[in-house]
Amino acid sequence: MGNLKLTLLPVVFFLCTYSLLAQNILSGSITDESGEPIWGATVQVLSVDSIHVGGTITDGMGKFRVESLKTGDYVLAVSSVGFIKIFLRFEMPDKSYTLPTMALKADNIMLEGVTVTGSSFIQKKDHLLVLPNKTQVKHSFSGYDLLYNLMIPGLTVDRKNKTVSSMTGSVTLYINGVEADAREVQNLQPKDIERVEYYVLPTNGKFAGDAASVNYITKTYSTGGYVTLDGSQNVGYLKGDYNLGAKLSYGNTNYAFWSGYTMSGYDGVTTEKREDLSFPDYVIGRQSEQSGTDYCNNQQYAQLKVSNDNKKRSLSASVSVVRDATPHDKQWGIWDYEGYDIHHTESAGSKESESMRSSVNLNGIFYLNPAHQFKVRLNGGYTQNGYRRTYSEEGLQSLSDVNEDLYAFDAQVAHLFQPDAANSLYSRVTHFHNITSSLYGGDHASWQHLWKGETLFQFDYTHQFGKKWILMLSPGASCLTYKLHGQELSNAWNLRVNSWVRYVPDSKQWAGAGFSFGNNQPDISYLNTSSQTVDLYQIKRGNPYLDNTALYNWFAMYAGQLHILLGLQCRAWYTMNRHSVSSAYFIEGDKLISSYVSDHSFNTANVELSVSSRISENLQTNVGVKYGYMYVPGKSGLSQDNLSASIDVNYFIRSFSVNLYARSAEKLLDEQTLVFRKMPVSYGLSVRYSGKNWMAEAGTENPFTKHGHYREYADYGVYRYNQVSTSRIYQQTAYVKLAYTFDFGKKTSRESNNIDRSINSAILKIE
Repeated sequence: MGNLKLTLLPVVFFLCTYSLLAQNILSGSITDESGEPIWGATVQVLSVDSIHVGGTITDGMGKFRVESLKTGDYVLAVSSVGFIKIFLRFEMPDKSYTLPTMALKADNIMLEGVTVTGSSFIQKKDHLLVLPNKTQVKHSFSGYDLLYNLMIPGLTVDRKNKTVSSMTGSVTLYINGVEADAREVQNLQPKDIERVEYYVLPTNGKFAGDAASVNYITKTYSTGGYVTLDGSQNVGYLKGDYNLGAKLSYGNTNYAFWSGYTMSGYDGVTTEKREDLSFPDYVIGRQSEQSGTDYCNNQQYAQLKVSNDNKKRSLSASVSVVRDATPHDKQWGIWDYEGYDIHHTESAGSKESESMRSSVNLNGIFYLNPAHQFKVRLNGGYTQNGYRRTYSEEGLQSLSDVNEDLYAFDAQVAHLFQPDAANSLYSRVTHFHNITSSLYGGDHASWQHLWKGETLFQFDYTHQFGKKWILMLSPGASCLTYKLHGQELSNAWNLRVNSWVRYVPDSKQWAGAGFSFGNNQPDISYLNTSSQTVDLYQIKRGNPYLDNTALYNWFAMYAGQLHILLGLQCRAWYTMNRHSVSSAYFIEGDKLISSYVSDHSFNTANVELSVSSRISENLQTNVGVKYGYMYVPGKSGLSQDNLSASIDVNYFIRSFSVNLYARSAEKLLDEQTLVFRKMPVSYGLSVRYSGKNWMAEAGTENPFTKHGHYREYADYGVYRYNQVSTSRIYQQTAYVKLAYTFDFGKKTSRESNNIDRSINSAILKIE
């Protein structure tokens, strides 16, 4: 009996010790208010007297595990950038325990008085979250300025022309999830931008279908308003851009008005051109020098916009007017003819145009419940275009006088269904429609009436497999119908597919690969039977029988945060465009006819690398390198390779910022014209002063370049040419900018200006 007691004592002691030391696993999930998992959230387990016991970060599904927790009472602290920190007291049982899912609320003032240190790039599951620091905000006046100052790898921001592009294509811009255009982003106040979300091939339903998306998240205010003025003026040639904006907010309703005026004018363009026209029985060679250019253009716009938002829906309506006029575009030339027709002559050409467009835009987003979102869009407009060209050379007196009425509208109905964090389905139907009537007078009188519509059916399904894999599959179809007066009705169905897979090994990097197939329509200015006299021997003509271009694209991509201050993005892709629309030339009697064909392919292979570095709080850089190979299969001599590089440097010091940029020379084969182009090196410097409501900037472009040459050549068989151009606008220039904003009442967010200042036209023109 005694021996039995001695034997049991170690067992009892072991069991008691194991019970006292029993340590189990605590697990749980962290999401935002919409149920989207939050990556990289910091999870801390504290004792009731706030002593750190353990911790971890959430994975790609927003889940966490804290191991080796003893039985007892604890406090769980959860925090993530952009969200309000939460504390939860809980009791850990004597076994593994899973806490209920916890939802973090967005912190709408997360950057108020906060200095972001270390990396401002945070890789989320499906996008890059970028947090502007105080220095970047201080030295920005618009949404484009701030986006440029962020130096996001793979993103190219042209503040001058207000464009944003990425390795995957053109970037669609959003403000708080609502699509915006150039003027909307230009009118953003950087101090109101809390963070920027950058999506590459987005899986988020609201951005589905974009090649890339940038979403500005801004603060919102309910009462007050502002008036803003900005203007820029070039030195060296005439170019100015002046804008006025005003907004009044009251409750959930915003009233906004914008207007602006731009003008440009220059001379000093010289083009030296050598041409060979090969007729069946003879060849005509000619050497020309075209100079004496006198160009002038001006544009005015105005827009009134009303929007109303609440938790259930977002509505907006706007009316805009845009006028664009080129009172004169003149050029004089000297011609020396060789071969069959030897003589010396002079030419004079003049073009003028005027367009007036009025449009109405209606948009609505309805948040039915957390899983369903409904969108509707309706845009309509009317444009009146006028174009006149005169040309004289030897005994030729040519006139073209065209008036056009263009009606355009587009509509979209879309539904977003997100039943859980791992699945989403974005379905949409979109229709685009153009009706244009053009009356041609002069040498080739005609009446062109074109009716063109396209309907798109698209479905984007995204699914997450486990923690590291995401698949997107987007099937669709388009129906294109167009009818040119006097021609048969054309109707074509085209399939569309976009699919890719993304691998996310950790919170600092991801890699992906994909394939897409789609189609593109010919420009409406090509689809006609009109003719235009170009010069003594050449006539330009439309072609109503062009095919749709079939677009194929394969790609592989990598993005990562290699260091706390170093970001990288690289991509390799191959495109094949079948039935690519391009220029073509053929002989008709004693004339050279310039027209368009769609009987060949145009293929490209590209590799691109972008590295962004934040060397210090005041110094940051963005470096890009790209190699491209362009060719037309089956046509010898139509190929071109190109290696180019770019660098942008920003240095901030107190209230001043200095920006330097440089772009290497480029050699391109243009898909639309099949012309080889050589573009020279470009570079520039700017210095900006930023005050509380003021901004002043002075800059120079190509300050040491007196004669920048733009070369191009082409060989179409029956027609060859080689030319060199110089222009005042591409050489030594300088500019100054001033901007001022006056806020009244309570602070209000900078309103988005969604006016589209582009002018569409079906007129066949001589460029």
